[in-house]
Amino acid sequence: MAHESEMSTEKLPLLPDDVAAQWLGSKLGHKVKSVSLTRTKFGTGTKLFYFIEYENEVADPSSRPSHVCVKGVFDPVMLKSQSWTLSLAQREADFFAKIAPAIKHMRYPRGWWGGRSDQQGIAIMSDLVHEGCTFPSEAGSYPLETVLEGVYQIAGLHAQFWGKSQEDYPWIDNNYDPAMLAITETWDSVVREPGRPKLPEYLMDGARVRKAQKKYYSRRNPKFRTLLHGDTHMGNTYFTADGHIRFLDWSAFHFASCFHDLVYFVSTMMTVEDRRTHEMEILDYYLSTLHSLGGPKLDRNDEELMIEYKKSYLTNLVWPVCGYILQPKTTVDVFAERTIAAWVDHKVLEVVEAEP
Repeated sequence: MAHESEMSTEKLPLLPDDVAAQWLGSKLGHKVKSVSLTRTKFGTGTKLFYFIEYENEVADPSSRPSHVCVKGVFDPVMLKSQSWTLSLAQREADFFAKIAPAIKHMRYPRGWWGGRSDQQGIAIMSDLVHEGCTFPSEAGSYPLETVLEGVYQIAGLHAQFWGKSQEDYPWIDNNYDPAMLAITETWDSVVREPGRPKLPEYLMDGARVRKAQKKYYSRRNPKFRTLLHGDTHMGNTYFTADGHIRFLDWSAFHFASCFHDLVYFVSTMMTVEDRRTHEMEILDYYLSTLHSLGGPKLDRNDEELMIEYKKSYLTNLVWPVCGYILQPKTTVDVFAERTIAAWVDHKVLEVVEAEP
């Protein structure tokens, strides 16, 4: 995995046509004969998929990729209307350059290079589809066994960076909270649009929700701080050819409360009924795995822990207000339903409001 400096001074490709054979070869460390664009996937980050032919043979073909995904901001129209997508691309490039090589327990796409400039952030990864990987269906749900395999990896990431903060990694700022505060600004109007998921009356009050959101961000308990993936919902998972769950989209990692990753993952992966049935069993498994992989010994009989756990469900607040241009309606509606059920079950808003 090639590393890159803090801020690349070279000009990185800004349009798909700029991704030339010579440029790709320089990043992969091999002379490239030709590259062909096989498909493109647009979103908050654009994914360009290429088939690469090299000039010469190597003894070990797995030491270099034949099919890659080049992810960055390659859509000038999207970038102009959603300028925050640049910071996501730069953050993911940083992940592959600086953090990925050290991660022990959490599994993610193989990265070949990451770099950023003031106008771009690019990550070169293996093409998962070519590797036989599959992706969850838009409104899917999964059994306990699958969820626990994901929880094991989340606990492993958290154990490895337990107690660390931005003081230890000054370049990892919290880009997540400001993005979520921007998204909830339109709460009052979005939740009243025709065809949106039905919310309980008290959640129609955008001012109340945002006040709780701000209080949660300012009062997280440092006792549970670690490095988060930050965006562990089901849509950022995939399955290997042999059926193992892995995590995608590392553009939101930051330091915050460990339960953010846990509840965001579990509550989007399972039906409301399954989550209610297995939730405490999953929490116990997370806590025991965290300890076995080098983290602290924690217990859910600790009232302080359960308060932090319940508060962390505010992580999910993107779904009731998420625009259908950002995510498919089927996904948004199902995740909103799962979110609201968890908020009601755990009296999440009330728990945050009751804090001193």
